[in-house]
Amino acid sequence: MRPSLRRMVVGGCLAMVYMVGIGSPATTEFFRAMGADEFYFGMITGVPLIMLLMQFAGAATMNRASRRKGVFIVCLILCRLLYLGVAFLPFLLRQCAPAIVLPVIVALLAVSAATHNFAVPFWFSWMADLIPRRILNRIWGWRQRAMHLSWTAANLLATVFLYWVDWPATVTFPILATIAVAAGVVDILLFINVFEPKNHKRPDSRPISDLLAPLRHPDFRYFVSFSCAWSFATMAAAAFMQLYILKMLHVPLWKATLIWCMHGVGMALGSGMWGRLADRHGQRPVIVLCVALKPMIVIVFFLLTPNNVAWLLPLAFVPDGILNAGYGIAANGYMLSLAPRANRSSFIAAITGLAGMFGGMAAMLAGALLTRTQAWESEMFGRELNHYHLLFIASLAMRLVCLPLARAIREPGSSRSFRLVGAILDDWPHRLPRFPVGLYRRRD
Repeated sequence: MRPSLRRMVVGGCLAMVYMVGIGSPATTEFFRAMGADEFYFGMITGVPLIMLLMQFAGAATMNRASRRKGVFIVCLILCRLLYLGVAFLPFLLRQCAPAIVLPVIVALLAVSAATHNFAVPFWFSWMADLIPRRILNRIWGWRQRAMHLSWTAANLLATVFLYWVDWPATVTFPILATIAVAAGVVDILLFINVFEPKNHKRPDSRPISDLLAPLRHPDFRYFVSFSCAWSFATMAAAAFMQLYILKMLHVPLWKATLIWCMHGVGMALGSGMWGRLADRHGQRPVIVLCVALKPMIVIVFFLLTPNNVAWLLPLAFVPDGILNAGYGIAANGYMLSLAPRANRSSFIAAITGLAGMFGGMAAMLAGALLTRTQAWESEMFGRELNHYHLLFIASLAMRLVCLPLARAIREPGSSRSFRLVGAILDDWPHRLPRFPVGLYRRRD
């Protein structure tokens, strides 16, 4: 198991290089150079999320498959190679058919997302069989910390590159995308030597009954409802945060990339702690605590101005990254621990697929809202407000509504949220005086 887990972690680090190359502020600037407005940014974010529905097809297929590794490897390599088309095909189309550049970009992103999401149930089911349940959250925390340290390092390198070269995004993004795809393909090839336990095959399964099973589960259906609502509430604003920084606050490209590094720093700082806490106290209190504090980042975006963005946003991204780390570890742990082995893929698809579809719908609706309210302006306490502030207020209200849904999640044997807060307050004051030597040292 140990060599397989090491390859899984190294592959995850390379995947972060891939994610930086295709998802940095340079990507946002590239789409702007191609003529994308808020409506198309909603489509660019939302349509790939709608393709999360392909996870249901993947779940139904996996119940009849004896092996998972081959499907995962082929689908993920194809998914990542398609980004070369996103980076280079628009240059060919602009000469002969400029009107279809953006629709073709959206179509390529949709096909890439479809192949990726078809393989997601294969991946999660494979990892759930590989990793012992007693250390599941710690392994995810260890992997997530390594991944986001790599994500931060890759962002720093991208920042240096964008700072020193005075090239337009139509040049910088294809270069970054090529490096990203190379790293992403190597990531997937590492999984050739990862051990694969035999899949629990169910040739007599009924697809409709299997896909409805998560909604019939007495505890899991509350988590499905919450996940859909939370994805809708968060993606409505998250899909446009980079665009807001670049377009409305006029932050230079290299500086925006550097600011986004701080989010990875927060993820790396919090991952190990959340993994241990989730193993001790359960996933539910971690989810509730993170959801209660997550509205903070939307309030910060509402308060940003060109004068304070350079220092306020990096300070806010560190705790927000810590909260995202906790939510990601707890949500994955809850999903994998409650899903039965016989029909695990359907339970995974119910969370990652159905919730992702709601997130995609939110992004597309938010893009349409921003397009229709472009002329809206107002003033509050001497500050000028624009149509992006309407979006941030709506996202804040929806996030607050999600807190009662998070509290309704059931997990027998988990601690109460106040006990989790007490454990954090008991732990960190003893670590901080030893910073940085003792920050990650475990206590008996």
